[in-house]
Amino acid sequence: MKTQSMLRVSVAGLGLALTATAAALDPQEFVAGWPIAVPNGAEVFDVPLTAEVYAAAENLDQLAVLDANGAPQPFFRRTAAKESQPELRVTLDASPLYVDGARERVDVAVRTTERSTSVNVTAPATSPSPAVTAFVLDARAVDVVPAALELDWRALPQPFLLDVVVEQSTDLTGWRYVGNASVAALSVGGTEVRHARVPVRASAGGYLRVTTRGGVADWHLLRATLVGAAVEAVPQGTLAVPPLPADAAPEGGPAGALYFDAGGPVPVSSLTLKFGDGDGWVRTDVAASRSLDGPWVPVAYGELVYALSFEGREFASKPVGVGRYEARYWRLVPSAPPRGEPLELALEFPQERLRVAAGGAAPYLLAAGTLLEEAGPDATLAQVWSRLEPPAETVALATLGDRRELGGAAALLAERPFPWRTVALWGVLIGGVLVVAAMAVRLVREMRSQPS
Repeated sequence: MKTQSMLRVSVAGLGLALTATAAALDPQEFVAGWPIAVPNGAEVFDVPLTAEVYAAAENLDQLAVLDANGAPQPFFRRTAAKESQPELRVTLDASPLYVDGARERVDVAVRTTERSTSVNVTAPATSPSPAVTAFVLDARAVDVVPAALELDWRALPQPFLLDVVVEQSTDLTGWRYVGNASVAALSVGGTEVRHARVPVRASAGGYLRVTTRGGVADWHLLRATLVGAAVEAVPQGTLAVPPLPADAAPEGGPAGALYFDAGGPVPVSSLTLKFGDGDGWVRTDVAASRSLDGPWVPVAYGELVYALSFEGREFASKPVGVGRYEARYWRLVPSAPPRGEPLELALEFPQERLRVAAGGAAPYLLAAGTLLEEAGPDATLAQVWSRLEPPAETVALATLGDRRELGGAAALLAERPFPWRTVALWGVLIGGVLVVAAMAVRLVREMRSQPS
């Protein structure tokens, strides 16, 4: 038997052993639950973690996967951190393609080296000075399959919007369309911001030609960065969070701060601010916390967040990346009052999963929000699974049904049993004091009744 198969059997056996020794848990000891639809025959399956699940549990220790008899199944969380990989980027200089209005007796000069290609199309000397009609990138030595181009142009004194078209060729004669987009330089709050990314569907190598469509005088492409096709992206979820009312803000916070409640400790990877009236901008610091009263951990400084309409097109800032930060509360402290009313904070988070070794009886239930010590992930299962080689990690994905209210908020209220022992002790003490007091009164009376 192969090592991978043996490890899978070990995981399944471990799940059966852990399930057999686990005591059944009462679902009413949890805030809420979601029925799990498991593919037939799956001994190990993944359960997606949604924003709704995070909102019902303060941490991973408050989760459990229960079988039909209430027995908890061993699980651990699969994070997306190891799956993310940086983009492949290659920067190439741009060679301008010149031509003027004259169509007769033009001269074509192609100069090719190992690193670059320059193409000049010129008219006779008697013609007006030639104009730039396109820019050529020599990508013959690049083995990256581009998913986008990021353009870098010579600075212009005024804002502009320009449409560009990208074509590809293997021999500088036959060109095929691979992408187009609008690029722009905007002035936002006294700062120039550029939108320079052009998505493309091109192959590796060859030549790329960037042609402009529009009348922007003196626009000149200097270089372009080929952004390699991204590896399989991690699925992302988005949570829209409105700002808390002013009377809900904690006392002693920074002036003008905006507070947002995500409902639970969502593992946020990036965020952006949506403006209620369409256009708006603000430069802001960003902090996060597990409690509205703090402590607050800074995650970004002086980020320019905006959404603008320019010449009939919509432009918005890139999401503010925060790595991977688990927090329920988020705070934005603007350097000045926001231009435009903010409507909501959009939080983007990776859709992580629980990996479950099922050894109980179906159907299964994902339960969240409890004070039971028996809930939570199983470290042993995580260690065993870490020995599996990557090809063996093809695991069935289960789906969650609609939320069911179980014990509700009462599940997170610690029971306070009546203190019988304390009451009994105080009763004994009070009774003893009363007996001593009675004996003292009796003794005083007897002493007074005796003749002097």
